Amino acid sequence: PVTESNKVQYVRLLCEAYLCGGVRREIQCLLQGFWDILPLEVLQEQGVGPRELSVFISGVQELDPKQWRAHSRGSLGDPVHSWFWEVVDEELSPDERSLLLHFATGSSRLPPGGFASLRPRFSVDVTDGQSPDHLPHAHTCVNKLVLHSYVSKDQLREKLLVALSTEGFAFA
Repeated sequence: PVTESNKVQYVRLLCEAYLCGGVRREIQCLLQGFWDILPLEVLQEQGVGPRELSVFISGVQELDPKQWRAHSRGSLGDPVHSWFWEVVDEELSPDERSLLLHFATGSSRLPPGGFASLRPRFSVDVTDGQSPDHLPHAHTCVNKLVLHSYVSKDQLREKLLVALSTEGFAFA
């Protein structure tokens, strides 16, 4: 019987059975094969986290910064907004662009049709409500990247790269 003391365990087991019950054997086989090829210890030793693994599995799609900007919304006229696109266009590697797309949208790949088909449209907002020492953050449900009023392009690039390499803020 379900009691007050075991209700959390009951709900956890019920959710697990609902989500995995019909495909448990298939999931176990898939995971066993995956860990045989890429052991967790090796991934951890190499500093490979969920974002990097997603890019590794899906591959790097060549993201055209000019198309990205053309199909984006944002704080036009703000120097931070201009610096952002300069960094994306001139200073980020293809891997870093994919990580940025993943950071802001939850996916390192574009839908068929590219940036023009991304819904909602990608947006870059600049807020002056917080210290420029804060890292950028994202609202992945609406494909929005939020930057702070950084004092220079170098500071923006530094904060952006730190944010892209930070793990542990996603939902598990």
